[in-house]
Amino acid sequence: MAKIFITALLMISSISHADVIKCSFTEPFVGTVYSMTQSTLTYSDFEYKKHVIKNVSFQIKEAGVFELVAKDGKVLQTLTLNHKGSDGMSDYVYPYDVKDSSMLTYANNGYGGCSSNHLKVINPEEVPSKK
Repeated sequence: MAKIFITALLMISSISHADVIKCSFTEPFVGTVYSMTQSTLTYSDFEYKKHVIKNVSFQIKEAGVFELVAKDGKVLQTLTLNHKGSDGMSDYVYPYDVKDSSMLTYANNGYGGCSSNHLKVINPEEVPSKK
């Protein structure tokens, strides 16, 4: 129990400093940006059209699992901090896996990868090999 509590605290401390969470999805290319300070979730599609949802809360569901929830209670995105996120196309490794409920029929069936101000995307080609 203490191990779960400590893990949750560490994850909360890393996410609590994340003012912005950016997610990427492919086929078609869609991006989202969640602003903790503004409580907004902005969708940008492949034609650079933007749609902003206001009054979105950031909720901690369990250790490493977070939800972005609209004011009507609908879960918009579920983020899992596992350092295995993928945008569905590139070799980049994202700190978060994300499932977006509005993109179930396109954009990789709503699955993508997210990064934050403090947890960045990793480009495997830039990681030095351990020889």
